[in-house]
Amino acid sequence: MTVATPISDGLEICAGGAAMLTDTNTMVVADLHLGCEAALEYKGLSIPRVQTRKISAYLEEAVSSYSPEELVVAGDLKHNFSRNLVQVWKDVAEFVKTVVGRVSLSVVRGNHDNYLGAILAEHGLRMTDELRRGRFVIGHGHRAMCRRERVLMGHIHPSITLREATGARLKSGCFLYRRDREVLVLPALSLVSPGVDVIGSTCADRMSPMLSDSGLADFEPLVVSKEGVLRFPKVRALRESVSGGVDSE
Repeated sequence: MTVATPISDGLEICAGGAAMLTDTNTMVVADLHLGCEAALEYKGLSIPRVQTRKISAYLEEAVSSYSPEELVVAGDLKHNFSRNLVQVWKDVAEFVKTVVGRVSLSVVRGNHDNYLGAILAEHGLRMTDELRRGRFVIGHGHRAMCRRERVLMGHIHPSITLREATGARLKSGCFLYRRDREVLVLPALSLVSPGVDVIGSTCADRMSPMLSDSGLADFEPLVVSKEGVLRFPKVRALRESVSGGVDSE
């Protein structure tokens, strides 16, 4: 795993979607959406149930590489909005058992995390609406937090589509960072729900009350690869460079 890359004082981003708050040695991830496969099966769509295993393997490697004292899930640990399906219960329990014992685990409530408390209670864990760690407040992003705070959040599932002159396209989850306010939006850790292209569509601009009237326009997409960090111009400039404009929905 690559070395974490600093983007501001005490804040680093890592390959795969994790962020590190170095002042408190806290690792933050968001939007795991465990049990997504079971929820899709309930609707008649069958896909391999590999997400929990792959996410757990990624976090095991990340914890070994960066040695955080605490892992914070910034919302949407589970996928299903309503009742806890049997497979959702098993997936969340498997994830918690993988993490606990290696690092302290804290869970922030996301908009998908209805009834998650019942599963976490079996492991002596509780959810909270937001957490403060050092200079930063960690929330999911579906609820308002103080805009004067330095914020880490998820919820938006940001991604960017890279296009070559040949017409080839590659969609990748990305971090979004607004420097003037020190707001970092984390990519979804979910393999099944990678997110919306923030350049090709403006729908994500209205997803969070933490975004100003300009939406994501003043955020910079950051993609972390094994070779380092790809830093892009602000979303506003990238959208303006796309011929034909963007979709409104």
